[in-house]
Amino acid sequence: MKIAKIIFFLLFQVFLTGVSFAQDFAGVKYGTETRQFMDIWIAPSTKPTPVYLHAHGNGGDTSMPTTIVSSLKSNGISIVAWESLTSVNTEAQIQTGWDDCELMYAWVKANAATYNFDTTKFIIGGQSRGSIISWRYAQRPNPNNVGIYMYNALPSVWLDPTWWLPTYDIKVTAPPIFLVYQNAPGCSTLTPTDPNYNIHDPNYGYRVMDRYTSLGIGDRDTLIHSIGVNKVPDPFQYLLQFALKVIQPSLPMGVNSIAADNSNLKVLPDPFSNHLTFTISENEPAAIILFDFLSRKILQQPFTSSTTINTQQFKNGIYFYQIMNSKSIIANGKVIKY
Repeated sequence: MKIAKIIFFLLFQVFLTGVSFAQDFAGVKYGTETRQFMDIWIAPSTKPTPVYLHAHGNGGDTSMPTTIVSSLKSNGISIVAWESLTSVNTEAQIQTGWDDCELMYAWVKANAATYNFDTTKFIIGGQSRGSIISWRYAQRPNPNNVGIYMYNALPSVWLDPTWWLPTYDIKVTAPPIFLVYQNAPGCSTLTPTDPNYNIHDPNYGYRVMDRYTSLGIGDRDTLIHSIGVNKVPDPFQYLLQFALKVIQPSLPMGVNSIAADNSNLKVLPDPFSNHLTFTISENEPAAIILFDFLSRKILQQPFTSSTTINTQQFKNGIYFYQIMNSKSIIANGKVIKY
């Protein structure tokens, strides 16, 4: 069944997170159509560099904020921001975006040597519209797609399951995914006159996470929502940590690789801000250890049955924890600060 407009309520999604950073190569053509171009920022390196490929939201453009460009480049990650139709609102337009995406990736691979790209390490990014037109390539079984980072992902594409649903594309080979949303779950179900109404509903992201879980790969998905509540949202605030992690995925033994029984553990709040409380029944002397997203130990202290940690000085991002006694690890997992 065809629908005339499957994303009728797609909103203009351009967030001013800093002035744009001058491209190293601007307006590079990957096809013959006017819309088929990209801007490229090259990370200085003697070795081929991983690539973050970004597609903007409806009504946006290929500019990128200074903060994320600087942080990615300084950590050896190049950036390609690619253009297609600047807005997609119908099935035909989405298909055009998918076709452009295929052409763009073929061009990037064919010209990798010229721009010093490492085509075995693609991190695929998209914002609203950009998440839709990048999705199929991102979820294709391909070991070179090492991660997916998307903001306000996949709005309003769930209306016609006879045509396409994003969950159709998720296979057991799916790469790690990090979804960030400005608003709270359920915002799309409010009346349009409600100030909290928004089509970019985290509940769409939870459908993706449910699919990952059903395939037994739930350890590869992360979702953060409500980053725009009482603060200016930065769509890219978790990107560098995520990119570095999927490029170099190894963790020290036990951080996220040893199974533990977490059934009696409560970790609140999660996501957290200024404090974090762990509660578990443990009779023996124990310790709690926190690691950052790059698996560096940042805290170790004695653990009682209920332990609260002051986290005001922690940076936003993902943290791993271990609770261990003299015999074994009794609980482990990950938590998020926003």
